[in-house]
Amino acid sequence: MKDVEVEIGLDKQGNITITPDPFSVSILADEQVVWKCTLNHQHGSQGSPCFTVDFNKNQNILNVNRNLPGSPFSDWHFCGHSASSGPAKVKDNKKLYKYTVNMNGKSVDPEGGVRP
Repeated sequence: MKDVEVEIGLDKQGNITITPDPFSVSILADEQVVWKCTLNHQHGSQGSPCFTVDFNKNQNILNVNRNLPGSPFSDWHFCGHSASSGPAKVKDNKKLYKYTVNMNGKSVDPEGGVRP
């Protein structure tokens, strides 16, 4: 599986930065997202993850019956200092999936999509 890296960090003002936004993974290229912390600190030293990534769990439950965007992956919650999505569970649907990144007591809502 090929990794598509999404870097999560903080700018000089302490705001969360996400690069790239939106992410894009390909089903045919067998790609997965790997979210990575870019902060210059000892990872794992505080006993808590650097970040959390959450797709809308409630949308995932509704997604089966109403075709609403939740998570394009099998799971909806990812956390750590580095976290892998695994393969996309949806086909190319030209939708962008909004997700929330929490880090350092702040949050931001970037997007990502799936292509053939």
